[in-house]
Amino acid sequence: MKQLVAELAKQRAGLKDDVSHLIQESLKPLEAAVGALRDTVGSFQARLVATETIAGENFERLTTAEATIKALQAQNQTLLDHVDDIENRSRSNLRIVNIPENGKDPVKFIAELLVECVGPDVFTEPPELERAHRSLATKPKDGKPARPFVVRFLRYQQREAALRWSRNHEVKFQGSPLRFYPDLSSALVRKRAEYNGVKQALYKKGVRFRLMHPARLVVTFEAQTFTFDSPEEAQEFYKRRVAKE
Repeated sequence: MKQLVAELAKQRAGLKDDVSHLIQESLKPLEAAVGALRDTVGSFQARLVATETIAGENFERLTTAEATIKALQAQNQTLLDHVDDIENRSRSNLRIVNIPENGKDPVKFIAELLVECVGPDVFTEPPELERAHRSLATKPKDGKPARPFVVRFLRYQQREAALRWSRNHEVKFQGSPLRFYPDLSSALVRKRAEYNGVKQALYKKGVRFRLMHPARLVVTFEAQTFTFDSPEEAQEFYKRRVAKE
């Protein structure tokens, strides 16, 4: 009996060793796979850190580039506005509307008309004009509005004096009211036209306004004066203050 028990114990110990060896052998490929996976994860983590670092650096560069672009755009717009302002001032042109379609010597005709209609407050003698001509359009039929006159003064100050005077006085020629306007560049005309929408809205509300050179809207509302440098600012003011009235 003792011999049998000893034999069973021996076999159990051997079986235990065999099972332990088998388990160890079976786990070796798994351990190798886990090790490889750990190496792969570590490599991915390193790459992720490197990618995040590069992304952070690129984001900083992009932010700097965007700020630089905005600054350059602002500088460019300032330069464009300055050049356009110089162009408009150098033109020394005046556009006169509602002059009947007649006259053979436009320069002499307009110079004498200015003395007659504006008077000695501005011109004691005919101003010096470089040229004067009708706008480039087909001559209208009888009964239709006359083409505007474009007049170029030799002296910018004389043009400004006539323009300022016309804003505060009624100018008539042969019983017809005349309108004086600065002859502006196409870029400035477009810029001023952007105010048309808010100007119409203000007019319907009975709010006084005027468009100042080069493109600034001055609004008088509730005994206060407001100046706007862009149509967006004026529109926001209208929505916030005027539309509610």
